[in-house]
Amino acid sequence: MNAMADQTDQNLNAAAPATSHLEEVEKVSRDLRKLLDGCEGARLKADVKAQIESLTAWTDTYLDGLNAVQKLTENGLGTLHDAQKELALCLEEYLRLEDEGGNPATKDQQHRTDEVSRALRRINMLIPAFDSTFADPGQPAPDPVPEPAQPEVPSQPDQPETSPDLQPDIPPVTQPEMRSNAA
Repeated sequence: MNAMADQTDQNLNAAAPATSHLEEVEKVSRDLRKLLDGCEGARLKADVKAQIESLTAWTDTYLDGLNAVQKLTENGLGTLHDAQKELALCLEEYLRLEDEGGNPATKDQQHRTDEVSRALRRINMLIPAFDSTFADPGQPAPDPVPEPAQPEVPSQPDQPETSPDLQPDIPPVTQPEMRSNAA
């Protein structure tokens, strides 16, 4: 019996190391099922076997949840972006048809336009929340959108602007004169 247990331990230790939490949980779940199958022939108390069965069921439920989270992480944001594009196109089409028709929108048309507009606002708020909730920890966060550049305004507008590229012996122009070549 010990030789068989040693062989099982060697097989478990020889397995490739799990690279993710999901793989680790899958391995534990498989091992629990093997343990449960091994307990079938043994004369264990019913409550011990029931506890192992419960533990196996909980692990399977946890694994299902991890699989769902992984699918959400991999596909969810792309799906929301696709839906956002479709809603934006739909709203644009409704608004274009209203503008081209020349007639005021009917109640039904206005209702559909309002519904699409509300859905688009909801999805625009949902995307950042979804991204922060289901962000893939293995991928770097996307670079934030840079703020638009603001022109530098001199602190004293009376002072002429100078450039570091100008030679120091050339004074800045403070009062430009207009010359005319007409003679």
